[in-house]
Amino acid sequence: MSIPEAALRFAAHLFWPSSCPFCGALGTAACVKCLLPLLSPPLAGETGGLRHEAGGVHEGVLRELALELKYGRNRPLGIAMGRALGRIFPRPDCDVLTPVPLHRESERGYNQSMALARGISMEWGVPALEGLRWKEPRAVQTSLGRKERRDMPADALIPLGNLLEGKRVTLVDDVSTTGTTLLRAAGAVERAKGKAVMALTWTIVPGP
Repeated sequence: MSIPEAALRFAAHLFWPSSCPFCGALGTAACVKCLLPLLSPPLAGETGGLRHEAGGVHEGVLRELALELKYGRNRPLGIAMGRALGRIFPRPDCDVLTPVPLHRESERGYNQSMALARGISMEWGVPALEGLRWKEPRAVQTSLGRKERRDMPADALIPLGNLLEGKRVTLVDDVSTTGTTLLRAAGAVERAKGKAVMALTWTIVPGP
């Protein structure tokens, strides 16, 4: 299936969401086998010294899927997306998957990054654990520019008790724009006496 065809099918799926938007299979938000061809070859890199992998660039169908996951509150889709990530990327040497936490002032009511983490967990056999939280209310990231994102306080994210103590952690988020949130999350893991071994995101936004 071509990328333009996938985009058209996904757009139509928004009106009839009870089947896979790409192959029409009933009873599934999306088939993992349909998502896999949409992912780019592994975009290996580093964010401030932290190993960072992403399923692709934040554009086209991958971007539309991320938006549906976040604003459509589509948990089953997020789990399928996470499973696709878990299949294309080999499991690292880690003990837990920890999603970037939901902003305290968010009205979405669920954490899309946890949906991804649960899907990855199904493929890697590693538990997904909410081990971080925001220290205080902060403007939702989508409302911030790149400079404002990079200016995030070093302790903006803090550990939840000792849940991550002694754990090797893979951080999970839906979209990475500057990588600052992931770095702050990695810092919180270190303060919890754990170790962030890598970050895995659905997409990454290109930019300086």
